Amino acid sequence: MAPPNSIPLWIGQQAWPLGLVLGALVAGAVLLRLSAWFRDRSLRRKRRGVTQESFTAHLQQYGFDPVIASCTYRYLQEVQLVPFPILPSDGLDEDLGLDAEDVDQTVRDLTIALRREFSPGLTPNPVVTVEDVIRVLQASPRISRSSSAA
Repeated sequence: MAPPNSIPLWIGQQAWPLGLVLGALVAGAVLLRLSAWFRDRSLRRKRRGVTQESFTAHLQQYGFDPVIASCTYRYLQEVQLVPFPILPSDGLDEDLGLDAEDVDQTVRDLTIALRREFSPGLTPNPVVTVEDVIRVLQASPRISRSSSAA
């Protein structure tokens, strides 16, 4: 009589715990997706009246360049694909879901689009909010036509 094969027996014993762990991981992923969906839906509802124009007008009251504010809002909506209306106080990481590379790319792309000099060494503070991005862009010197022709 052959001894029982222990490998299939061992695999059978491990299937339930592995299945439970896999099920918990899938349930966690589904909960995270649902949470993000409800958050986006809630922000859209709360910020229903916020548009690119109202965003720009609000910042213009405090001395911000309306062209820079408008371009920043449009870039975040169209390129970074932020699915809800943006506020100046939104955190780039926590609220908009941008990582450090996305923030750097945003600043670089907008400096080029706005014909500004990109000077990463001149930003003493980290860029954390949408308003910080606009401040960095506004503080960046304009590229003069004579220096771009050279």
